[in-house]
Amino acid sequence: MHEIAEKARIPVSLIYSYFKNKEELFDKIASSVSVNFDKIIEKEEQASGLPSEKYRNIAEGYILNLLEQHKTLVILMDKSYGTKYDDSKQQMIHSLQQHIKRSLVKKQRRPYHDMLIHILASNFAESILEVARHYESREFAHTMLRLVTKCYYEGVNSL
Repeated sequence: MHEIAEKARIPVSLIYSYFKNKEELFDKIASSVSVNFDKIIEKEEQASGLPSEKYRNIAEGYILNLLEQHKTLVILMDKSYGTKYDDSKQQMIHSLQQHIKRSLVKKQRRPYHDMLIHILASNFAESILEVARHYESREFAHTMLRLVTKCYYEGVNSL
């Protein structure tokens, strides 16, 4: 709490007048960002069109809005070890993994190993977090997401 107060340039006692401990303070910060990929994935899966179009029309805006809370998102995903939010990043990866798996089952020309699906989901989640960690503006985030998803859907050679 001393470190937090020092960085905020406020007395420690002021923090304690609002929060009884660091856990309560973290809870207040982490609960201010709502990460619900399952909801947006469900909408995307119910829509028609190419996967890249469904992403652009449904998920992209959600992710951009989430990235506007980039500092809180990074804290939630990278700094929540030992809290009730400990598995937030894994939940996001799991949601993406299930989405990719369902999408591949629809097209299934051949079976893919679960490790490939996990790698794709982890890489996409980490891409979102890298944009959050280096966030400059909504326009910057939008450009980065467009490039990342272009690679994701069309391959690196599409660039």
